[in-house]
Amino acid sequence: MLTDEEARRERSLDTYWKAMALAKAGRNTVADVVVQPRSAEEVATTLAIAAEEGVPVVPRAGGSGSQGGAIPEPGGILLDLSALDQIEDLDEQALTVRAGAGVPGLRLEEWLNERGYMFPHYPASLHLAQVGGYLAAKGSGVLSTKYGKIEDLVASMRVALPSGELIETVPIPRHAVGPDLNQLFIGSEGTLGVITDATLILRPQPEHRAFRAVGFDDLATGVEAIRKALQAGWRPAAVRLHDPEATRMNLARILDSDVSGVKAILVFDGPQALVELEEREMVKALVAAGGRDEGPELAQGWWENRFKMYYPPFKPELPQVWGTIDLAATFSRILPAWEAVRELMLRDYSQYGLVFTGHFSHWYPWGTMVYGRFVLNEPPDDVDEAIRIYDEIWARSSEVILREGAVINDHHGVGLKLAGDLQAQYGAGWGVLKTLKGALDPAGVMNPGKLGL
Repeated sequence: MLTDEEARRERSLDTYWKAMALAKAGRNTVADVVVQPRSAEEVATTLAIAAEEGVPVVPRAGGSGSQGGAIPEPGGILLDLSALDQIEDLDEQALTVRAGAGVPGLRLEEWLNERGYMFPHYPASLHLAQVGGYLAAKGSGVLSTKYGKIEDLVASMRVALPSGELIETVPIPRHAVGPDLNQLFIGSEGTLGVITDATLILRPQPEHRAFRAVGFDDLATGVEAIRKALQAGWRPAAVRLHDPEATRMNLARILDSDVSGVKAILVFDGPQALVELEEREMVKALVAAGGRDEGPELAQGWWENRFKMYYPPFKPELPQVWGTIDLAATFSRILPAWEAVRELMLRDYSQYGLVFTGHFSHWYPWGTMVYGRFVLNEPPDDVDEAIRIYDEIWARSSEVILREGAVINDHHGVGLKLAGDLQAQYGAGWGVLKTLKGALDPAGVMNPGKLGL
């Protein structure tokens, strides 16, 4: 247990802009105590005591989340999972490994690479995030188009419940022995229990990796071309379609290049023969649908420099206001939803020195998602007014996204930022989620306020 103020303040933040702004003003909420369990059993014991005493518990892994999911808004216990950092039980036949919730993503990847494997989950937060956060927030990595999101990469897990019980889910991810409990807890953000460790699904390190950039005259042509190629069965590891603003503000800056326009970045990996076939046929399909083959250099440069955008001098800093409006939809709805959000931002927030970019980076056979990244370079000096505008942006953008038949988040999670929108997103299903919460956490101590619960 850590009770000194510095430890409590340090762990009472994630990368949620509003919490950081309040912290700078000396007004953020700080946990009453930090508890660092060293085993799954200690997690379960902590939860049981907290439930009995009615003390809120806010689980925290690496603190890289952007939605306020690890902010101890009600005070209480900040449950620091970083000591659950064991990597074990590598099964080289099943290609799985057991990892604790506190295992840093980068350390896990390096450990696996030394043995010839990879965990194909490469989020932008790789240098900060831990396995528990991957799972709790239902995250995604840049290779999701081929390998899936985190929920597709888990075989089983252990979860501590507020009752003090430890449960282990069914040991394989595909079964017909009732509902998949993995999917109940993945994405639950610590509101139902605490994931203490999980068996993750691996891949061999790819024999070969190839890169290609394809230019398009406009976003609509790019989205349609990629849709046709994916639905024909081609599966590049990564596809990132940048609008002109994202090309200018992201690609051009990190590569120190004058690149411009709508650009698709493609990454292929696997056995060399398969990579060469898929690269050739995918590019051929995109060119036939209106694209321009622009070679490998731009895409390879993005791969080698892709983390730069999250560090100075490219990352925005206070007092700037920033966030990522992450929306997902079917192919028929994605562009109308994106244009509606973009129209809202440009119409009503340009007076604050708005920069607004979009890139489509996680693709599915049925649709895709887009990051609407906003930065207000000239926000009000008054922190309360800046926070009011920030909250307004989220409330209004969610309203527009739902109106257009899209979903308000693909993989960043909900936390505090989107908590007020979950009832509208779920509709009649909201009562089911509340019933589950009441059954598993009758004392209401598990991460109160997150997911709107």
